[in-house]
Amino acid sequence: MSEVATETAEDTGERTDPGVASRLLGRARVDRLLRSGLYGFAGLMLLFLWLPLLVIVFLSFTESPAVVPFEGVTLDNYGGLAANTDLHASVRTSFTVATLSAVIATVLGVLASFALTRYRFRLRELYRTFGIVPMIVPGVILGVGLRFYFQTVGPGPSFLATVLTHSLYGLPFVLLIVTARLYTFDESLEEAARDLGADPLTTFRDVTFPVIAPAIGAGFLFAWVRSFEDFIRALFVSGISTTPLTQWMYGKITKASADNLLTLNAVSTLVVLGIAVALAIAMNVGNVTGYVAGTVGEKE
Repeated sequence: MSEVATETAEDTGERTDPGVASRLLGRARVDRLLRSGLYGFAGLMLLFLWLPLLVIVFLSFTESPAVVPFEGVTLDNYGGLAANTDLHASVRTSFTVATLSAVIATVLGVLASFALTRYRFRLRELYRTFGIVPMIVPGVILGVGLRFYFQTVGPGPSFLATVLTHSLYGLPFVLLIVTARLYTFDESLEEAARDLGADPLTTFRDVTFPVIAPAIGAGFLFAWVRSFEDFIRALFVSGISTTPLTQWMYGKITKASADNLLTLNAVSTLVVLGIAVALAIAMNVGNVTGYVAGTVGEKE
């Protein structure tokens, strides 16, 4: 009994060793510091990203284009947008270019995704690399190169050139998202449908498309947004007759009068609101963030 009591006392002494306790407390303190530092860094990053947008939204409701001196609140900045015909024309141009280019990029991106994931052919990885190059190449380089190309063999700087340029720019977004989804797709579902007598078109419509549709929608949305907000590439290929919204805004900011700056603040706020609503709808209808972050397979 005495030996057992001695061993128990020794075990208790080991568990209550001051050195072990101090190390545990030090580790807990380090964990708290790391957690606090990460939260603080994340908060500063969010502040850095969102503060300029919040300032623009605030200034869109003020009578002065600057925070100081503050001259009051007004809605006249938004009221003047209704009568601005140049603004209306540029919005229609940007919306049309973005929609057409996103449709072209989505169709080509989906077809390319099936080719790269379902078939084995020579130089497949080279084709994949060239598929994402437009997203990596600097906008100035791509814009200058396409301008020379369209002037040499194409329609020249024009509406069509802008649509084709933005289609090329949006293609990698569709290609990456849809390809990632197809790699995780269970092809045995298609085989089962074919065994039950379904033809290839019916198999794609009833089996494949419902599974990859959210990824296609996410790719389309990203291609559309990237086209709508692009300025550098459109500057080189749009020409005189085509004025997207970004170029209209640039023209206003180069003539930095108070009225122009107030108009820009109001337009910027509406653009941010529109894109935020579109993203909110997309994230509720389809798991856009999951397809972008690559976590869809983990949730299924």
